[in-house]
Amino acid sequence: MNKVLMSLLFSGFILTGTSFAQTPPPAADAPAAAPVAAAPETVKPAHHMHAPEIHKALHKLRAAKQDLEKASHDYGGHKAAAITAIDQAITELQAALETAKTDTK
Repeated sequence: MNKVLMSLLFSGFILTGTSFAQTPPPAADAPAAAPVAAAPETVKPAHHMHAPEIHKALHKLRAAKQDLEKASHDYGGHKAAAITAIDQAITELQAALETAKTDTK
């Protein structure tokens, strides 16, 4: 039984290309790798720094509205009501951002 299990495990490693070999350390005379700069999409714009939660919520609400607008079914009028509610929520969050801007000045 142990031989069969070990054989299956070994076969799995061979088939998946898994290796236990370690890569050798870099040569002492090899130049050091240059530091990698942060990807542009990970850097938040300065205006997002004062209210990141609100900006995140606005992004999600806009995405939800787009999803609803693409839906082919009306769901008994609830789709339209949900879009209206999202529009109201976006308006409120934009007002909150304006308030936050004046509060920090």
